[in-house]
Amino acid sequence: MTHKSRIANFLATLLIGVTLGAGATVGITAWIGGLSAQAQSPTSDLEQHVKYLASEKLTGRGVDTPGIKLARDYIAAEFAKYGLKPGGDGGSYFQGFDVAVGVTVKEPSSLKLATESPLVLNQQWVPLGLSASDKVDSEIVFVGYGVTAKEYGYDDYEGVDVKGKIVLVLRYEPPPKDAKSPFKKFPDYSTHSALRTKANNARAHGAAGMILVDLNNAASAPELLSTSSSLWRGGRSLVAAQVKREVVESHLEAHGISLRALKEKIDGSEKPASMPLTGVTAAIEVNLQEVRERAENVVAVLPGSNSDLKDEHIVIGAHYDHLGFGHFGARDASAAGTIHFGADDNASGSAVLLDLARRFAQLPVKPARTIVFAAFSAEELGLYGSRHFVDRAPSLASTKAMINLDMVGRMRGNRLTVFGARSGENFSRIVTTAAAQLDLSVTESDDVGRSDHLSFYNKKIPVLHFFTGNHEDYHRASDTWDKLNVEGMERISSLVMATALQIADERRPINFVSLPSRPPRESGQDERGLNTYLGSIPEYGINAAGVQLAGVMDGSPAALAGLKAGDVIVRLASKDIQSIEDLTAALGAQKPGDEVEIVALRAGNPVTLKAILRARGSNTSRG
Repeated sequence: MTHKSRIANFLATLLIGVTLGAGATVGITAWIGGLSAQAQSPTSDLEQHVKYLASEKLTGRGVDTPGIKLARDYIAAEFAKYGLKPGGDGGSYFQGFDVAVGVTVKEPSSLKLATESPLVLNQQWVPLGLSASDKVDSEIVFVGYGVTAKEYGYDDYEGVDVKGKIVLVLRYEPPPKDAKSPFKKFPDYSTHSALRTKANNARAHGAAGMILVDLNNAASAPELLSTSSSLWRGGRSLVAAQVKREVVESHLEAHGISLRALKEKIDGSEKPASMPLTGVTAAIEVNLQEVRERAENVVAVLPGSNSDLKDEHIVIGAHYDHLGFGHFGARDASAAGTIHFGADDNASGSAVLLDLARRFAQLPVKPARTIVFAAFSAEELGLYGSRHFVDRAPSLASTKAMINLDMVGRMRGNRLTVFGARSGENFSRIVTTAAAQLDLSVTESDDVGRSDHLSFYNKKIPVLHFFTGNHEDYHRASDTWDKLNVEGMERISSLVMATALQIADERRPINFVSLPSRPPRESGQDERGLNTYLGSIPEYGINAAGVQLAGVMDGSPAALAGLKAGDVIVRLASKDIQSIEDLTAALGAQKPGDEVEIVALRAGNPVTLKAILRARGSNTSRG
């Protein structure tokens, strides 16, 4: 039997009568003929979608690039072609919102070393995008790479007083001495090398300002960072700037100090070489203004056919934005300024979303519940599009489930991962049964995962997130359409359709189930290598000095410690927490079994709690 006929036969069998728990059977024989005829779209349709969405013309679909509007219009035109109703603002397909995409440098902004003439902006120095708008005039203290890794016995701040002073910090991190080192090599540096980590650590030690210098820069790459690539979204910072190495080295050599020799000393021993720079001062003034852009979700509606259930919605979504020119969020800083095509992330999910919209629109008998197709924007900036969607929904209670597609283009060996399968009653069985019929192997993660479905899960809506796994091209310019498994995307489309049809036609109430507290081994795109588990669920898209929680996993260390939805974590162990990245780094510095003190703001008042961290694990189910 061919793959196509096997799927058609499967759908026919599935739709004649599917037993959904406790013997309940759904009969929808009328759908069989239409589904069998259009069980799979031609590969060329999906290929056309991904080739266009991941083309050079679309400039990486960054929210601040012209390509995002082209992608928006393409998706809306496809929805209209399928005859779907607009679900956006004012009878359109577009649901608009504003989002911060960067900063611009305003006057007065200046930097002087000692009494020398001010340095030339954009030629000799630049403010970092994460800088506070303020000024500082103080002595300079050299603090190596600006790293504190006490669990490893390494602290660049040990033995030096930086309170109220400007710290001189090397970019990146020491090369690892052995496999036990917390440091990493290019291109996969650890969180210790992140600019936000350095700035946060400097501020935590009382520094008033930070000067970054890059002694590793290759001659072929721009040395000075753009404000876009050094942007910090949310949280407090300090005055921070980058100065060209030749300027810094020349100035220090006049004081008898070799910056390169200090770096080599650290790199050779993996031990700090921090020291006050006697007689070396700087005056920095930075003024930055936030830049905001209009972004749009693209929303279409297929009304339900059942008079009792048509007012209930099933949302199928995928984000269509990516990194644009790679100035923010890219894994290879040297590629900033080049188009990051985002074929797998997430032209693949957007293409499958369009394929599903077409297939659902062609059904001769529509599902009982209404299907909402949502292409989200600004996911890469912090789930802003999906958060706007759930916050602006006229009646969120009518949304009964959400199915998300993010990075579904790299299927290997018929395998894929599904997050959230246990967040809805019978979801796990529905997915695994359908997967088995399609010869697909499904790994069910106990974790929620971080993508647009999290905005729905945080509102206690059952979710499913389909994902074919990470790869070396993730968030790199090399994520191109020719590396996609388009046939695998077709099979995922069939799996999602079979799953969505059953959920949409289920006559019984669809109930939310809080996911179990079993620590996940694989938790999505942004937590590679994290071994400790807290069980907090961050509220993405919130600008707060800390990490606001949407909730905690039942029975998790966070729950047992007493953390609650609405709490804002501002400190964990010895680390100040201003962002999700800070929380990830702080957890990464701990071991399973460690008891950590957590300070959180609850209704604006600080509470101190203690949590015993656990190791991550996994629970795998094969379809």
